[in-house]
Amino acid sequence: MANPSLLQIEIKKEKDSELIVRDHPSNVIEISPVFNNVDNPEANYILDLPEQAINSGALSAIQLETIIYSCQRHEQNLSDGSRAGFLIGDGAGVGKGRIAAGIIFENFIRGRKKSIWFSISTDLKYDAEGDLRDIGCADKIAVHAVNKLKNFTARTDVTESTKEGVIFCTYSDLINELSSSKKRLLCLEQLLKWCGPNFDGVIVFDECHLTNDINFSGSTNKRKTELAVLQLQNKLPNARIVYISTTAIWEPRSMESMVRLGLWGQDTPFKDFEQFLENVKTFGEIAGDMIAMEMRQRGSYVNRQLPFKDVMYQVVEICQLPKFIRSYDNSAKLWLHLQQSFTEAAELMDLGQKTQKIMWTNFWSAYNRFFRCLRISAKVIHAVKFASEAVKRGKSVVIGLQSTGENYTLQKVPDDGSAMPNFVSTAKMVMQSLVEKHFPVSDSLHLFADARNNKRTVGGKRKHVRKTAGTSKKKKNKLTDDFSCDEIIDSSDVSAPVFDYNSDSADSKLKDEEAAEDRRIKLEKASVIKQGLLEKIEEIGTILPPNWIDQLIDELGGSENVAEISSRKGRLVQKNNGLVQYEPRSEKDVPLDLINIRERERFMNGEKKIAIVSAAASCGISLHADRRAKNQSRRIYISLELPNSAELALQQFGCIHRSNQVKAPKFILLVPELAGERRSALIVANRLQFLGASFKNQSLDEGSTELEETSEYDSAVLDAMKVIMGHKSPVSPVPADYEGNFFRDIRAALAEVGVISSNLQQLVTLFKAGKGVPDILNRISGIPVNLQATLLIYFDGVRSATISNRGKMDGHYDTKIFDLQLHNKCAHRRKALKVTSKNTIGPATMYLHEIEVDGGMDWRTAEEKWFPKAGQADEGIYVSKEVLFKKRDIIIVRRFKIVSDGDKGDLKYTVIRPSTGVQLLSQTLAEITTKYIPKISLSKQANIDHKALWDFHYDASENVCVHDYWLKNTSKSHKNKGPGRCQEGLRSSCVTYKLLTGSIFLLWKEIESIIRESNPQWKMQIARVLVDSSKIVGIVIPDNCESQLVAFLTK
Repeated sequence: MANPSLLQIEIKKEKDSELIVRDHPSNVIEISPVFNNVDNPEANYILDLPEQAINSGALSAIQLETIIYSCQRHEQNLSDGSRAGFLIGDGAGVGKGRIAAGIIFENFIRGRKKSIWFSISTDLKYDAEGDLRDIGCADKIAVHAVNKLKNFTARTDVTESTKEGVIFCTYSDLINELSSSKKRLLCLEQLLKWCGPNFDGVIVFDECHLTNDINFSGSTNKRKTELAVLQLQNKLPNARIVYISTTAIWEPRSMESMVRLGLWGQDTPFKDFEQFLENVKTFGEIAGDMIAMEMRQRGSYVNRQLPFKDVMYQVVEICQLPKFIRSYDNSAKLWLHLQQSFTEAAELMDLGQKTQKIMWTNFWSAYNRFFRCLRISAKVIHAVKFASEAVKRGKSVVIGLQSTGENYTLQKVPDDGSAMPNFVSTAKMVMQSLVEKHFPVSDSLHLFADARNNKRTVGGKRKHVRKTAGTSKKKKNKLTDDFSCDEIIDSSDVSAPVFDYNSDSADSKLKDEEAAEDRRIKLEKASVIKQGLLEKIEEIGTILPPNWIDQLIDELGGSENVAEISSRKGRLVQKNNGLVQYEPRSEKDVPLDLINIRERERFMNGEKKIAIVSAAASCGISLHADRRAKNQSRRIYISLELPNSAELALQQFGCIHRSNQVKAPKFILLVPELAGERRSALIVANRLQFLGASFKNQSLDEGSTELEETSEYDSAVLDAMKVIMGHKSPVSPVPADYEGNFFRDIRAALAEVGVISSNLQQLVTLFKAGKGVPDILNRISGIPVNLQATLLIYFDGVRSATISNRGKMDGHYDTKIFDLQLHNKCAHRRKALKVTSKNTIGPATMYLHEIEVDGGMDWRTAEEKWFPKAGQADEGIYVSKEVLFKKRDIIIVRRFKIVSDGDKGDLKYTVIRPSTGVQLLSQTLAEITTKYIPKISLSKQANIDHKALWDFHYDASENVCVHDYWLKNTSKSHKNKGPGRCQEGLRSSCVTYKLLTGSIFLLWKEIESIIRESNPQWKMQIARVLVDSSKIVGIVIPDNCESQLVAFLTK
């Protein structure tokens, strides 16, 4: 039970009544550690919720706190007059839906009877109803699904038949037509009419970061949805907007529709979202932290997460089977042939620059999708093995993936529903679709040949009808289904190079006919090339893996044993006769729109012990070992396909890691030796480890590999590319077992997949295009498996060779963040000055920290960060064998790299000293034990107080060099005083920094101006440091402008 007074909230209550505010059923932590330096504004909003909703515990203390801050924020207006909005950034399992229900209920009690709830799936309508029911208002507030209303014939379905309550609407419904009457209205228009011009109720945008990345058929609909969300907010300026997104802050590009947060626009430093986004780039990888700090101080943002303390995650490195390697390598060869054929056809058809750009955009997009399909398929057999073993041990398994490949399956399914001999290969259909739709003889490019028919005579001269030279709007949408490209073929570019419509002479007619004949011959040649490609695709399709989700269900025992929770409408099922037939997922008594809910119930009841969940269906669902569920067995999550960011992965993992769970789950990340997979696993694994999950590494082949930081891996990839290009001297030997000339072979392979120029003289072309490591790894996917594996080993070798640069950022490719604890130096906070600044939005708090960094390491830091947690006999405290002048030396020894599973001679160790901290150069155990001995090997008579000895060395090294300390050197040549005194072994190289933290995001330009008045050449520098387990991020402030800056901020 929590005391309401401790929550700094106030709740309206009846006379003589008692409120009982309960703690959240699970521990909750704040995701961003920089929040330690930012205070929430004072909460002064008084809740009007009924006592029962609070005393029942349906709304926990932290949920009530969020409702209060949201409602308080809604009492404020932005500078343009619109009502301020609130962002709920909590992680999965904290209860975002329950909070949204509480906000709606609070406003309903205060007379605002209408609300709108947007989400990405109709399934979540039932969750919304459940959240409202749990807080005791289901009998008062009804939830109406727009997709049910749209089938009515009356034009006034929404506006008249639904007087109050919650309209539940998906983002795809928002741009659809609701009424089937003669005069049709868009859902947006209906909702605006239902709300009325003075609407001041609640609008919830759940998973709002997806409004500009929803998987509709065509890029046009994506933009339509985004614009509809913006228009709804613009038309209803008094609406109380609640955004819900775990990932938006960490991916600022997805925040474009969140206009009510007041981060850009009137009376802000940024006139529009583009300016805001450009400023965000200045902060690099800590941009999310900076935005979060700014919004927290305004009271417009909360950001909490369930801890992962008891959660385990496992990274399993899998090896590929020979059959898979053969099919993969043959596919790589065929893609090379495809690239050559596309190039030949483009030259043959004399394509214009814009047309070629679209063609190659489609080509590389399909290329990435194809090899992503193969990477997913490489994990299927291992996922089946892990899932089967887990179920035998009494566990329940959830297999997570991003995509289902349904669109490609439906292209292959016969219209009459007849059976097929095999499952559909998604990878094959990706390749086939590319050739059929985008090879330079497809319908979109027949415009060249047909242009001569699109003419008419005007005033005795033939004129080109440009409208018919282009494609219709419907055709254009069809052409852009498979790629994100806003450009379309310009009709003037299409016709101009081929035909001259301004002459009516006989010579011109003859030239036109000759050009047309030449065009026909070229089309025939290109058609022959295309047909040859389709035949090769059919041939390789026989060895390509089937659709992964159909294969998983089939090998795990069929739909009788596996619950599928996805956006698919149907699936392929293998019959007893061996043939495969397409079947709808709906059942006799369960319609399609309820099938995911029914499948979820079967899993939670224990009827099915395995569930396959796609990203589109994972939002908001609960599959955890809930105390209220019948199936309380431990959940094992096997990731078949990871998303692009750690935050999205955590959100999807949240379906099995939620509040009120009996057992913490385990996550298994499958990592094949294929480009891109390791990096994705690193991003997610490091995030899990940061949140407290315990890590277990496993390799299915020989050897063992540590997980490093993603930035380290990226730096290694970039450094390796420079070495391969010859722009940098080799820092690591090539893999010893490689037969052949490694650099020559890898350069040729990288040139073939377009990573580097064919003449091998230019820099990496993807760098020049503004791309980074993920794009390079995507291209490398098209290299044969063994060469890929060798290249990945080389990347690891480069990382190991440059380990001394750990923590250092590459200024050309990485962020501009200075780590004050570079090379693990020790940092102390000497003082902190609190500064409160007032602006148009409200008071903003900042702190001016004075941080001292030295080169040594005190006992507390050594104990917290470097003492081995596991009892390895060769790790821990060592002391010197020899005693000199009654003194011993003391160090800490830690393993840092395992080269193989060999003996201890294959191990490398890091040495930590009290005087100089972490040593950059690693040593072998043999080198260390020549002078030092483990403390466990000391005789009992030694009786050494290790802490006292460490402190003694740390304190002594502040002013005494190593020569004076050990040798009592008093020779005249040894200088121990004055400016030129000996520095060896000293930790006196202490540097003091001043960091301005807090609400600095919107004041960046003003702060920069003040600093540069006194320091014209000063470069604005963001720095980070960890002090007393608290992460501090801010701007480095020079000493000579501290007073001016404080004066400005306190005005």
